Amino acid sequence: MSVLLKNLRFLLPDCVSWQEGSIRIEGDRIAALGSLDEEPTDEVVDCRGKIAIPGLINAHAHSYTGYLKGSIDNVPLDIYMLHAIAGGSCRSEREIYISTALEAMAMLKLGTTAVVDHFSERPRLSPEGIAADAAALRDVGLRARVATMFADKGFFETLPLRPGELPQELLPKSGGKPQSVREYLEVVEESYLRFRDDPLLDVMLGTDGPQRCSDELLLGTGALEEKYHMGWETHILEAKTQAIISRSLYGKDLLEHMEELGILNERTALVHHVWVSEKEQELVARAGATVVHCPSSNLHLGSGIAPVREYIARGIPVALGSDGGNCGGVGMLDQIKLTALLHNVSETDYEKWFSAEQALKMDYEGGARIFRENIGVLAPGAQADITLIDTENVFWQPINHLTRQLVYYENGSHVDTVYVRGVKVLENGRCLGVCEEDILAEAVEICEKLRRDCAEAFALVEKQTPYLRTMYLREIQKDIGFNRFSR
Repeated sequence: MSVLLKNLRFLLPDCVSWQEGSIRIEGDRIAALGSLDEEPTDEVVDCRGKIAIPGLINAHAHSYTGYLKGSIDNVPLDIYMLHAIAGGSCRSEREIYISTALEAMAMLKLGTTAVVDHFSERPRLSPEGIAADAAALRDVGLRARVATMFADKGFFETLPLRPGELPQELLPKSGGKPQSVREYLEVVEESYLRFRDDPLLDVMLGTDGPQRCSDELLLGTGALEEKYHMGWETHILEAKTQAIISRSLYGKDLLEHMEELGILNERTALVHHVWVSEKEQELVARAGATVVHCPSSNLHLGSGIAPVREYIARGIPVALGSDGGNCGGVGMLDQIKLTALLHNVSETDYEKWFSAEQALKMDYEGGARIFRENIGVLAPGAQADITLIDTENVFWQPINHLTRQLVYYENGSHVDTVYVRGVKVLENGRCLGVCEEDILAEAVEICEKLRRDCAEAFALVEKQTPYLRTMYLREIQKDIGFNRFSR
């Protein structure tokens, strides 16, 4: 189809300047922008009172958390993980589909057009689970990369617990033979080949934190990634306890160990990346990897403030992500705003503070780098991923500076219409690819069922928590040579 969006103001690639005029879409691409003649087109849309921005990019999310909104508060990552594992395991393909659709709809309504879904399927990753996740993303209309999350070490093995600190009877019972590294890699390769030619969706590697992975798994991940150049996203050094256990496991910093294995490259995305030393930052810069900053999740879990200013000074690309919907919302304008504001408290020279346009540019440029697509920009030849925002309301008027008002005042509530690859997938704030009411009704029913099914697992979490609290309070007092807490 060809579409002409007329009478709007659109964001230029510098993320500062705006231009009045029209945008012409031909097929899945932007054909032209500016003062355009009304050539014959399939659809002409009068966008008076609206602004157009490139679709926002969420470089790290977890679709499995769709049922877990509001399930945690006032807990650090190590205890949060107990809740996430208890509530996010043993789901049917339909339960996976509905959870993903729920999160995808929320993202779309808030202006996001592309997401890296760090997909979790416990206890075993399956082609069917990945296909269910992919079907939901495609039905809603998002551009997506499904990063297949997996670890082959037990969670409690990778915490700095002292011997016997957690009573034996509180360890989780074995649920049968665990999935092997070979089986995991076969599932990933099969799914990658299945979706390789899909214009909206592909599969990438997505191991969990490397400290939870054997060297066999890390080397296998590196080999499969090198075979297809499919990309690899991983949580890394999100919490101080992870830096501590990594030094205990390897006798060196975690990223030093990863460099020795030869698995870091320009297609690697390192998520959270909070508790990293200066030496590790240099290794990341040398490898050309991208850091994915998740400010609201890091704050919600008290993980610390990532040294984003240092990353940029070293030439490390930075993208932005929301993380799971159970530790903050999925709106990317919230993440952009936090990025612009949060780091002011760690720099006394205000001329070095991030501006609104710098934070916005991180989302677009860093995210496009991970997708390796011509997205995140309104320009001829770019993918037609476009978000239209209504500015004729009390929250926008009067307009003095569009970029600042977008970053500091808009949270996605006024997103009106969204195009992905030139296809309209949201109109007047409603998803066009799925029935919202049916998805929501089924999600409520599933959530009630899962709450009953997971009651025993959550009861075990309540018993485990005091022991992990003791471990956490002890470990965060340790001096590891640098500090990421504001206090």
